[in-house]
Amino acid sequence: MNFLYFALGALVFAITALDIIKTALSSNGGGMVTSLVSRAVYKAFFLAAGKRGKSRLLSYAGPAVLVSVLLVWVLGFWSGLFLALLSDPGSVVHSVTKTNASAVEKLYYAGFTLSTLGVGDYVASSDFWRIVTDVAAYSGLVFITTSITYFLPVLSAVSLQSTLSLYISGMGKTPQQILIKSWNGKDFSSFFDNTSDLCQMLIKHTMNHHSYPVIHYFHNSQPKLSVAPAIVLLDEAYQLLGNALQQDVPVDEVKMSMLQTTLDSYLEVVKGSFLKHPSPNEKAPLPDLKQLEEKGVPLKGKETVRQHFEQALQERRRLLTSLLEMDGWSWKEVYQPG
Repeated sequence: MNFLYFALGALVFAITALDIIKTALSSNGGGMVTSLVSRAVYKAFFLAAGKRGKSRLLSYAGPAVLVSVLLVWVLGFWSGLFLALLSDPGSVVHSVTKTNASAVEKLYYAGFTLSTLGVGDYVASSDFWRIVTDVAAYSGLVFITTSITYFLPVLSAVSLQSTLSLYISGMGKTPQQILIKSWNGKDFSSFFDNTSDLCQMLIKHTMNHHSYPVIHYFHNSQPKLSVAPAIVLLDEAYQLLGNALQQDVPVDEVKMSMLQTTLDSYLEVVKGSFLKHPSPNEKAPLPDLKQLEEKGVPLKGKETVRQHFEQALQERRRLLTSLLEMDGWSWKEVYQPG
């Protein structure tokens, strides 16, 4: 027996199994192999789409990532068992003639063992290889079935992502418009009436993003259904509420705190998994306060607001810019939609 082949095959098989466990059966994100494949496939689509968020081609990146991950898992199990069988020339024999199987026939045997669709024309030659075959067959049944069922919660999470995006964009097309629509001449009570539902959806989306990082690669070519512009839109509206209003304008401090916590949690998850070293090409623009002034919203001085957005929020807005650019968008979708 060639122990190098057997050890290499067992290693590939184990890495694949651990990657499926980490990705599909854990709430701590995707495995190393899944993450590498996901990034590579999305990058290929992103470049092919010309880095444009409105490209329809980019809408196929998410499904392509899922299919690619599944294929890598199947190929991992298949190649691992195949390498193990190659370690022994007599590991598999023809069921009638008892002659040793060739390399191609062992590849065929490995495939039907994992899929449990064999017709019995080739069999394991000894007790040891029968046990190896049993372990591989059970692994194929359990792990490949698990990997397919993993698709269901991922697609559900993608649906919630689109719902969240539409909910936010329905509140207003720009941060200023969200505030203007909520202003009743005294306060922003209508905005805070929606905050609880908004935070609940955002928390669930953040947890889904942590458990199923692959949803980050699902893209919608319509800005109002795309989650990156929606999150940035909401964050900018929150920053205007918290830092551009005069002190005597009443705000719901509890709901402001809820909104800050949920937004911070989402950005921490994204930064930890996808934007560890943000280096955006675009500079975040300053929000135009003219519309708010015309509506009669009491605001702080323009210089005070400018300093806060340019200095205190500098790193945060760099992260938001990178989030937009990674999905093919820019600040035009936030402050100049359509």
